[in-house]
Amino acid sequence: RLPRALPVLLLAALLPGAVRAQGNALHVRTTTFLISVTVDNDCQISGATALDFGHIHAPLTGAPVLRLGLTDQVGRFNVSCSRNTRYTLYLDRGSVSGSSVANRLMAGSSAGNGDRLSYQLYLDPSFATVWGDGSSGNAGGLGAVGTGGAQAYSVYGRILPQDMPTADLYSSVITASLTF
Repeated sequence: RLPRALPVLLLAALLPGAVRAQGNALHVRTTTFLISVTVDNDCQISGATALDFGHIHAPLTGAPVLRLGLTDQVGRFNVSCSRNTRYTLYLDRGSVSGSSVANRLMAGSSAGNGDRLSYQLYLDPSFATVWGDGSSGNAGGLGAVGTGGAQAYSVYGRILPQDMPTADLYSSVITASLTF
């Protein structure tokens, strides 16, 4: 006759880890934990191209006046916002003293040149809607909804009719802002 513990010991030898000795019953404890991430509303402006009007030549005949449409140009930039994020794009008046959204100005770069060159920036290729700075609420801004990827935008620039300024390089720096 075999002792009672022998079959348990034989089974334990055949299946290691499968059986525990008496008094050491197998217990299981569980817990749960949360996995999470917060996706923030975020936007970025990138890839801005210069809006270069090129060279303007004084007319050989007639009054020295810049004529409308001779110097229209297009600049571009991209906006990337989190998906479903509502945003509005604005363009400020520019860096030249005396500029306003209604009358944006470029200044000459040569010392002593106080001339200014009037230009305007528009939301549309028909030059009908001035691109504003948001100072009058949302007027003049471009509203959109983020897709999670880059969205391309164009800004349409036009030098306005005016007397021909002194020969020089004229410029201004525009700041694009994004509210979301």
